[in-house]
Amino acid sequence: MNAKKEAVLEAGKRLFLQHGIVQTSMEQIAEAVPVSKMTIYNYYQSKEGLLDHVVDRMVEEMMTLYRGIMEQAKDPLEALTVFYRDQEKFSALVSQQFVSDLAKFPEQMDKLLEFNQKYVVPEFEMLIFKGQQLGQIRKDISPQVLVAFLTFIKEFTARTEWYHGLGSLNAVSEQLMTILYHGIIRKDEPLNPT
Repeated sequence: MNAKKEAVLEAGKRLFLQHGIVQTSMEQIAEAVPVSKMTIYNYYQSKEGLLDHVVDRMVEEMMTLYRGIMEQAKDPLEALTVFYRDQEKFSALVSQQFVSDLAKFPEQMDKLLEFNQKYVVPEFEMLIFKGQQLGQIRKDISPQVLVAFLTFIKEFTARTEWYHGLGSLNAVSEQLMTILYHGIIRKDEPLNPT
């Protein structure tokens, strides 16, 4: 890919994430590079064409980040901790406005959802399974249910308005990790539901 085409792709991605897809015009992207609007259309034919390449790039970046964490972690539990602790890196790759706008572009949204279902979910299920085999994670809960639970936690923490007033982000994150790893039932007392 030539440097100008790459610059258009990166500017499109940055502006789509900052301002949303709908709110970003081809003129703004052209000014940001700077190139003529016609140059952008020569490379990508349309805003949707550019968006398609942006989604492809984002998928590549997510996989690179994911694989880097997997390679550096010494075991599944450490990988899960790093994923949770470093979720800002993943959140920076996809803004809430971008995802909301992406729903208006079904082909690109389907591509992102397919990537999630085809690669991310199975990889996390395998990570959970490995943790179960190593005795780090309970075996009485299916990897699929644990991945769904982790997805709910991720969705919760991605929306800062949900935990506004609960304390600092670090304190809330630490407590959520404690609940995830240790549950809510005290281990030193017998369970006595009355």
